[in-house]
Amino acid sequence: MGMAYPVKYSNVSEMEHKIEQYFSERANNKVEMFSAKKGEIVEVSEQAPLHLTGLCDYLGISLEQLENYQTNPEFTELIRRAKKKCEAYLVDQCVRLHKADFILKNNFPKQWQENSENLLNDELKKILVEFVTK
Repeated sequence: MGMAYPVKYSNVSEMEHKIEQYFSERANNKVEMFSAKKGEIVEVSEQAPLHLTGLCDYLGISLEQLENYQTNPEFTELIRRAKKKCEAYLVDQCVRLHKADFILKNNFPKQWQENSENLLNDELKKILVEFVTK
């Protein structure tokens, strides 16, 4: 049984507003970059990383508390959508950078666990054995 935490969000709309703020702020993240064209440092908007750790920190709760909220039918769909948005961002990073797989496996273990079982049919096994023994 998990540790009991005080309830920080008593209604869905309060948490939903805070989650929307998190995503909005992350979408409009300002960073300074050197512009070779202008020859100076300029401020640009850039999508900041989206992840459950950052979301929980922004909400002021732990990941365990987020999971507890998700078990409450009122909050289930809201948290499911927020998690999917974080997952979609990380999948995109996986495709672009090939570096988010560790985060995906740890944040979404059911969907992203590695399957180390190699299922070979008998014919393929026979061919491989013959090849190796030659």
